[in-house]
Amino acid sequence: MLQRYVVMAAAWLEFTVGVLFIAVPDLPCVLLFAAKPEGIGVPVARFAGFGLLALGIACLPSTATVSRRAVVALCVFNVGVTILFVSVAVATTFHGFLLWPGAILHAAIATALVSQLLATRA
Repeated sequence: MLQRYVVMAAAWLEFTVGVLFIAVPDLPCVLLFAAKPEGIGVPVARFAGFGLLALGIACLPSTATVSRRAVVALCVFNVGVTILFVSVAVATTFHGFLLWPGAILHAAIATALVSQLLATRA
């Protein structure tokens, strides 16, 4: 049951952030990286937004059970984003207000998903 709630929360988070990147790409970019996307950055931000939107839709549980593939997909995404955000925070000057909180949130979601994957495997 916990896995369903973790997957639903993660899926809705990705869906919502995807809509933000599509509608107003400046806002999430400034909040995360303290920089507005310029030139090719605007369509790339919107491209990422459509990817997040699709990930969120694909991972929303449609029944009482959650697809293991959805959990794995969300886990891979959250581990990758955690690594990306931490590396940006450590190696660059692009530090937005939500960069570290975003890294911590994605790490927590990844940890919850990994623990659920390991529990269902045993």
